[in-house]
This record gives sequence, structure tokens and C-alpha cells, in this order.
Amino acid sequence: MVALHAKLPPTPRLLPPAPPSHATPTTAASAAANARIAELPDVVLDCKRLDALMKSGRLADALDLFDRMPRKNVVAWTSAISGCTRNGRPEDAAAMFAGMLESGVTPNDFACNAALAACAAAGALGLGEQVHSLAVRAGFAGDAWIGTCLIELYARCGSLRAAEEVFRRMESPDVVGYTSLVSALCRDGEFAQAVEVLCQMMRQGLQPNEHTVTSILAACPRVLGEQIHGYMVKAIGLQSVYASSALMDLYSRNGDSDMANLVFQKLDSKNVVSWCSMMQLCVRDGRLEDALRVFSEMISEGVEPNEFAFSIALGACGSVDLGRQIHCSAIKQNLMIDVRVSNALLSMYGRSGLAEELGAVFDKIDSPDLVSWTAAISANFQNGFAEKAVALLSKMHSQGFKPNDYAFSSGLSSCADLALLDQGRQFHCLALKLGCDSKICTGNALINMYSKCGQIGSARLAFDVMNLRDVTSWNSLIHGFAQHGDANMTVEAFNEMCSSGCKPDDSTFLGVLVGCNHAGLVKEGETFFRLMIDRYCIMPTPSHYACMIDMLGRNGRFDEALGMIEKMPFEPDALIWKTLLASCKLHGNLDMGKLAADKLMELSERDSASYVLMSNIYAMHGEWQDAGKVRQRMDEVGVKKEAGESWIEVKNEVHAFVARDTSHPDSASIYQMLVELVDVMQDTDLDVHMQVL
Repeated sequence: MVALHAKLPPTPRLLPPAPPSHATPTTAASAAANARIAELPDVVLDCKRLDALMKSGRLADALDLFDRMPRKNVVAWTSAISGCTRNGRPEDAAAMFAGMLESGVTPNDFACNAALAACAAAGALGLGEQVHSLAVRAGFAGDAWIGTCLIELYARCGSLRAAEEVFRRMESPDVVGYTSLVSALCRDGEFAQAVEVLCQMMRQGLQPNEHTVTSILAACPRVLGEQIHGYMVKAIGLQSVYASSALMDLYSRNGDSDMANLVFQKLDSKNVVSWCSMMQLCVRDGRLEDALRVFSEMISEGVEPNEFAFSIALGACGSVDLGRQIHCSAIKQNLMIDVRVSNALLSMYGRSGLAEELGAVFDKIDSPDLVSWTAAISANFQNGFAEKAVALLSKMHSQGFKPNDYAFSSGLSSCADLALLDQGRQFHCLALKLGCDSKICTGNALINMYSKCGQIGSARLAFDVMNLRDVTSWNSLIHGFAQHGDANMTVEAFNEMCSSGCKPDDSTFLGVLVGCNHAGLVKEGETFFRLMIDRYCIMPTPSHYACMIDMLGRNGRFDEALGMIEKMPFEPDALIWKTLLASCKLHGNLDMGKLAADKLMELSERDSASYVLMSNIYAMHGEWQDAGKVRQRMDEVGVKKEAGESWIEVKNEVHAFVARDTSHPDSASIYQMLVELVDVMQDTDLDVHMQVL
């Protein structure tokens, strides 16, 4: 926080006292006055240039000009302070106000207004209170605009009572003062009090303006909103873009999209703000095609879309071709320099699975923000590029950004998919340092990561330290225990979940069924399957049926498994028949295996697993000719068994390989080491059946 240590004069004056009319200045005084007069045009010109640069967003050029100004008056300081706030650097603006005082320049009411606006934007309550004291000493406290700025400061810093006290001390608050208090009360949830202030304002003979109405509409229920709608028609009209947008939002959030559209259509002059408002309402209601139609109509009406319009359109875009067209339009209008448009493009290409295009967009962003990094990390993880997601999260932190809950979630989930335990632990430490480890998204990802990396104890610990848990938290823990074959802990976690008041879903029961299946608890599995349907009214999915069929098949109960398939409320898919076929291979059931294989071939002729399983069943029964026919048919169809891929992490680098792989640059030494290990095992009289190729 910046503190005001500059010494103020006892009685601040904005202008020096005028000399008496009969006084005759001395020659030296006259020369000094002439010098000041000669200097004045340069100061005025510099102040105009400074203000123009600030308003055009050229902050660096403006600050450079400000630093080079030989003389800085209160106007120059005020322009610099308000310009920094306007360009997103309120902390610098607050520090600049303190610098003005230290330089000996006495602030006027405009400078105090600019300082209070900076403090409000930066949330600097302590500094704002000091500026308030300074304004009181300088005699500005009764100024209506100063009072309005103070209300905004205290309201935005969470001191609503102080804002009300400032309002009560105002001699004659105007519409702006009333509107500021109404807005502050609405933002703080004090809606009844906001309405009372609005009524008081009208009793004073002050008519609400569009900003007053907008503040009330943003928080009021529909009944009052309709009354305000009527007032707008009678008093201020419906041509205010901001008030009409708030009215559209009122009807939209109450489920009346037709009325919202009618308000929009009644606007005589629609600017880009009103078009964007209509697009956002369509997106919020889930009407993505309507949002894109509004975007197209806006362009047809000759309204040039801005960065917000492009961002909304890209967010609603579900077609890659249309998304690319919007991308091209954004390039033509030179809007790619806006990070919001780039972020929307990242999300669009991520949803479409186009990782290459996503990477190209990300690489061209000059200054990616937190949203950019998070979108890129999440998109790479969701599209199967886990290594890239991990690398991006590491790079993000190395460049000084603090990852948020969503970035950690995607990074840790990527570590889980790659079994990168050491890297996951490093991310865990970083999340712990930043206070994200106990948040829901990060906590759930930690449970999943430790479970998949074989550290079920650490997964349970990550679960226990979470402040809040949702159904995904419990499901992650239950699936973790199930994957480790601990049926008792799986069931215990399920009982804890129900006792906590969290209602299990279909994923919860799938985890419990998997746990029972791994432990061979068929009776318990059947009980949970019935419980899911009878008590929780959850319709089993193909995954639930596949788990039950696998459970029955592994237990040799093939007739019951086939009966369950026949009674399913939907046609069995490839997963169902493949599960049954695997059980047939386990027990050598040739007849049932033939049935399952035939059904599987009908559904998926190019599934290599079905051919291999059936060939193995024939081989178990010594029917080598039939096994050969299966292999021959596999060759005729052109199906090849995909090689299983493994990977290992060495010094934070992941090395992937398959059987007989010689692509690694050190493959010769790797295979030599393997030969040596085999020799050592043979020397210790171990039964080794291995062929090194």
C-alpha cells in the first residue's frame, strides 16, 4: 500500500492570491511573471498531448512524455493519474498521487477525484481513507463529485456502511450521488435498501437516469422489473442502450426470451453494445445458433463487431469451418492483438480438437494472460496431448504466472495419464505453496493422480485435506480404491459418502462395481447393482452392464451373463460382447466364445482384440486349424494388433517404447543392459523364460 507522507500546507489554495490593483511589481518580479507566462503554452500543450496519449491507450508513450516534462502542474499530474487507472494500472496511479504531493504540487478537486478512482480500482482502502482526509482538509468534502467518488471507493472496498455515512453527510446529493449508492447497495445484495434509496431520490424530485435504472434492473425480481419497464416507457424512453440491455437481461434470466428479444427489436439505434448483449443472452440460454445468427445480423446491419462480439461468437461456435471464418475476420479487422479474442480462439480450437491450430494461435499471443495459459493447458490435456500440457504448466510457472485451480487440474490429470509421479508431486508442492491444494478441482486431480500412480495412501490424504468435496471427489477416491483391488475400502468410502449427505451418481456405482469385480464379490456386486436401480433410480449404462457381465463371466456364470445381455434395455455394443469373450477365453468356453465373437464381428469387424481372443480360445482347445483361420481372416481384413506402449520417466523426460523398439538413440546399450540382467537372473537360478530380440 502506498502511504501519503508529503507535507501539505495548512490551508491549501488552488491559486496564489492576486496582487492588489494599485501595486506596481518590481522589475525582478515582472521578469519572473513574464517567464511563467512564456512557459504556460508549453505546459498546456504537453498536458493535451499527455491526455490524448492516455485516452488512446498508449500508456508507455504517455508516461515517457510525462517523465520528460520540465514542469508538471496539477493538470499534468491529474491526467497521468487518471490515465494509469483507465489503462489498468490503478496501483501505479495511486503511487503517482503520492509522488505529486511529495513534489509540492497541491491537489485540486479533480486530482482528488482521480486519486479516489485509482484507490477504488486497486482496492486500496487505507490509501483512499488518507485521500478522504486530505479532501476534508482542502475543503472539498462538500463537493458532490468528491462524495460520489468516496461512495464508490468505500463500496468497492467492502465498507458499505462508510459509503452510506458519506452519502448522509452530502449537503445536496445529485442524481449521480444517489445512483452511486443505489449501485453499491445492489452489488452488496442490499436490494430492499437500494429500492428505499431510489424512492427517497424520487421524493426529492430527482428523476432516475439510465444508470440508476440499470443498477436496479440488474438485481430486481421480475414484478418490480416490469414496473420499471413501464416507468422507462413513460419517462426516459427505451432508447438507452445500457438500460435496455439490463431490461433484456431481466427478462432473459426469468426465462422470457421472447420479451427480451422484443425489447431488443424496439431499439431504434442498435450499437455494438446492444448487439453483444443480445448475443450473450442467447449464449446464457444455451441458444448458440441464435447467438451466431445475431452476430450475422449485426454485420448485415452494417455494425462493425468489436473484440467482445468476436469473443462471444467464437464461444458459441461449434463448427470448425465457421470458427475459421470468424478467425479470418478478426485478423482482417486487426483484433488479434486483443488477448480476449485470442483466448476465445484457443477455446474454440480446443473444443474442436485442433491442437495444431491452437498451438499456432497461442504462440502468436504477445503477452498471454492467465486465461490464455489455462485454456492452452486444458485444451492439450482434453485432446490427448498430456506431455504438452505438462510442459505448458511448467513454462507458465517459470514465466512468473501463478497457475489457478483449473490449470493445476489439467496439469495433474496429465501427470496421471502419463504416470509421472515425480512431476505430479512437484505440481502438488506448487499448489500447496499457492493455496490451491485444498480447492475442489485441484484436490480431485490430486486424488486421481496419486491413485493412478499407485500411491493410494497419498490419494486418501489429498482427499482428507480438502475443505469442500463434491461428488467427483468421492468418485475419484472410490475409483482409486477399486483400481487397487481394495473392495473393503471401496465400500467403506461409499458408505462415508452416503453418510456425508452427498448423493452417489452413476460413476459412483461404477467404481463400486469395479471394486467388487476385482475382489470377486459377485453377491455384493449384484446387491449394489439393484440398489442403484431401486433406491437411487439410476438407469445402468453399458459400462455398468459390462462390469456385471464381466463379474458373472469371471465366476463362470455364463448363462446368467447371457440372460442379462438379453434383458438390457438397449442393444449390446462391442464392449459388452468383448467383455463376455474375454471371460470365455479365461474359462475356455468355446461355444459361448463363438457366439460372442460372431456378434462382435458384426459390430466391429476391425477390432483386433476380438480376433486375438477367439484365436487363443481355439488354441486352448487344440483346434489349431480354426485358430489359423481366425488369424488368416485378420490378415484379409487388414487388421493388425496394436503394440502395447510403455514409458518411463528419466530426469523429468518421458521415454515411450514398444516391443522390439529400436528407435531410441541409446537402444543398443539398453538391449545390452537387458541381456546382462537376464544373465544375472539366470545365474541366481531363477526360472527365466525370456527371449531378447
